[in-house]
Amino acid sequence: MRLKNLQLVNFRNYNDLHIEFNEKINLLVGKNGQGKTNIVESIYMLSFGKSFRTNKDKEIIKFNSENLYVGGNFFKYGSMRLIEVAIGKNKKGIKVNKIHIQKIHELLGNLNVVIFSPEDLKLVKEGPKERRLFIDKEISQIIPKYYNYLTSYNKILFQKNKLLKTNYIDKNLLDVYDENLAKYGSYIYILRRDFIKKISDIAMKMHENLTNGIEKLSISYKNQLGICEEDTVSSVYDKFLDKLTNSREHDIETRTTRYGIHKDDLNIFINDLDVRLYGSQGQQRTASISLKLSEIELIKKEVGEFPILILDDVFSELDETRQKLLVNNLSKVQMFITTAEVSHKNIFDKSNTTIFNIEQGQVINIENGGN
Repeated sequence: MRLKNLQLVNFRNYNDLHIEFNEKINLLVGKNGQGKTNIVESIYMLSFGKSFRTNKDKEIIKFNSENLYVGGNFFKYGSMRLIEVAIGKNKKGIKVNKIHIQKIHELLGNLNVVIFSPEDLKLVKEGPKERRLFIDKEISQIIPKYYNYLTSYNKILFQKNKLLKTNYIDKNLLDVYDENLAKYGSYIYILRRDFIKKISDIAMKMHENLTNGIEKLSISYKNQLGICEEDTVSSVYDKFLDKLTNSREHDIETRTTRYGIHKDDLNIFINDLDVRLYGSQGQQRTASISLKLSEIELIKKEVGEFPILILDDVFSELDETRQKLLVNNLSKVQMFITTAEVSHKNIFDKSNTTIFNIEQGQVINIENGGN
């Protein structure tokens, strides 16, 4: 998978930008606030239909403008494809190969993108919510229908919790909500379980390489439902519904839903010790890097092509050893890297790197390597 070019109109601080990319390494260099992250934000939008920096589309439109446009041509399975996103103050449209799409799941999986930011270095250290987001985002790229299951589950969970906070609680309606939570939750659980098993195997090998075989990383699915590895969708549904039914009075008393896949997490161990509790900061960061690199390999296995990789200001957060480890493990993917440090230019092989120097919403200079 290769992004050939990008056009931005009224996107953040860009008036009208058309840029051609290197099929290997694209290094976006500039001081903070000049617009380098805006470029990778727009690439992410082509993949997911939204920003990774804000949930409000209107914040992305250039000041004093009415609308924005993002368009990108990319190669996948040997053919050129086009994704376009247009946002006005009260509307949004997305086209794939000039055809309007109606639902986000129709966009997901077209242009596969993995993003790695300083926040991802805290993936292991932070709370369960961040790890669930990591899981959900990556499965949605590989299996777009997962996004529909998750959206339905979250909508029902919101409605149930809203009902639990009212003075009169219709228990028949709670029955309906619980049945649907179990229905969608069982699909989500099975897809998460399979994803985590696959990514755990890849991450374990990746971590061994990153630590020269000194550390063994293991990852497993942590859930509240007493579900076994052999459980099917049907048996997960039954166990899930039993949990919800048995906790009914507790839910009414606390006015929230006690059990569900919205409470799931990952167990992450290094050499049989919980890395969140007992790992050093360096171990936590290396485990996070292993997880993120594993996304790339898993997408290649499931989709058939490597995804595009965005490294947003990651190098300034890593020591020289981890910088080199990261670069050495990424030779097969097209990369977009943002940095404020001019010295980071020296990390990369200039023969397959294009350097874009960015200042005040303009690409002021391009240093071309091979393509």
